[in-house]
Amino acid sequence: MTLVINVIKAPHVPTSDELWNAVIGVYFSLQARNPSIEPGIDRLRRLELRRVREVRKYLFDAFRDVALGMPFLDSLHPFYRELIELMIDRATYKHSLAKVGHATKAVSSIYKDAVVAIRSATTNLEILKARRNFLARIRDLLTDLKPELDFLKDAAAKLDKLPSIDPNLFTIVVAGMPNVGKSSFVRCVSSGKPKVAEYPFTTKELHVGHFTVLNDVKVQVIDTPGLLDRPLSERNKIELQAILALKHLAHVIVFIIDPTNHSGYPLNEQVNLLRDVSNNFGSPIILLLNKIDIASEAEVSNALSTVTSINRSLPIFKVSTLNCGGCKEVINYVVDNHIIPRIREALGLR
Repeated sequence: MTLVINVIKAPHVPTSDELWNAVIGVYFSLQARNPSIEPGIDRLRRLELRRVREVRKYLFDAFRDVALGMPFLDSLHPFYRELIELMIDRATYKHSLAKVGHATKAVSSIYKDAVVAIRSATTNLEILKARRNFLARIRDLLTDLKPELDFLKDAAAKLDKLPSIDPNLFTIVVAGMPNVGKSSFVRCVSSGKPKVAEYPFTTKELHVGHFTVLNDVKVQVIDTPGLLDRPLSERNKIELQAILALKHLAHVIVFIIDPTNHSGYPLNEQVNLLRDVSNNFGSPIILLLNKIDIASEAEVSNALSTVTSINRSLPIFKVSTLNCGGCKEVINYVVDNHIIPRIREALGLR
């Protein structure tokens, strides 16, 4: 079974103070029904039993909404699971969900004790004492849950910022070193509008755009943060997002090289990164030599000879993402050589 996840929606996670204020609101919003012929103590007893019952129901619903509404990491597509684990600590996340979920048992215990105390009370004062004990224990429980609720609230805010990516769509992942033109390429060929600026590390997270083939076949194009030519163990969390996209999503990798000096990274470092990507990811790679509008013939020739010495069969395109020159041809190549064959195969055609 293939799990489709377009957007992970996190529930609202209340703080312990928010829950306590809500408990007080629920409790005291219930008033005795008038008129009544019941003796005063029986009216108070019935009212307090209604109140503790409603508080129990409210907290049950609140805890279950959080515990069951937050995503279960083990059920997610590996891309999303590992992306989330870049942002939050897995062990703390699982512990927090478990503690909030199990808090319903504590509420049940507090409720049952309160019911016994209220029903066995022989005076109004004893009923009011049972009320104070019930509310005090609920307050202690919520105070004890404060670290877990705070952690989950922060986690939910991060989950809400995750990119809308469908792991089952045909996906082009755009990779390369910082400032080589990845974001500009995505803007040229898809609906994606990542930020573009003339300084490195502009892209600090994944951005996704789309285009359509044959009227109704949707294709994803993912703009990744820039990678540096260094070991995986030395890469930061921003770079690791690109690694996850390459690892789990890429049907085709568009690798962009800047043959000029404008990116700030020498050609040999960019080629080393290309070699690293080629060796570590099995997806087909298409190479783009960008900025040919400003590159000299010598720079382009040097880049071509350096790259072909590594892999002579690598498809190479010369583009200028500044004015989108040559970008359409890249997409046409991907469609003709990768997407259409995939569609034909799915339809059982040769």
